[in-house]
Amino acid sequence: MNPTSVFDLLFMLVATVLTMLSLDTLHILAGIHLEKSLFIPVMVSAVFFWCGSMINVAFQIILESASHLIVIQDSINLLSQVSLLIGLSILTYGVFSYWKLTRQVKVPKHEQSKVKESNNSAKRVKREKGDSPTKRRTKAKKAKRKS
Repeated sequence: MNPTSVFDLLFMLVATVLTMLSLDTLHILAGIHLEKSLFIPVMVSAVFFWCGSMINVAFQIILESASHLIVIQDSINLLSQVSLLIGLSILTYGVFSYWKLTRQVKVPKHEQSKVKESNNSAKRVKREKGDSPTKRRTKAKKAKRKS
């Protein structure tokens, strides 16, 4: 078995795990009636990834016993690549649609102050990490004067 077949088998394994996790997540989301716009494209793309790898693995197995089929290797590789491209395109669409959905989410007013506080504290930590010790001492003195 050549290294390409091993990688195709690993790719199939990952695609199978992705499909199973997506199916399980879809069942959970259906039970609690939540949005499932991301996991349907993830599952469908995983199926296309699996099919693309399966085409390569099956062709490599057939090629070992029927070496005269080497002439169609380019066609098989093209078919596999098209399957992977379709899967990746569907996955991209799913992530894009989920991204659009999350941009439309509104934070309730009573939660907005918490979100702003966490964003501001994260910015403060980033600024403080980049400051020199002199700047930090100056900031500390200014903070003491204010209080």
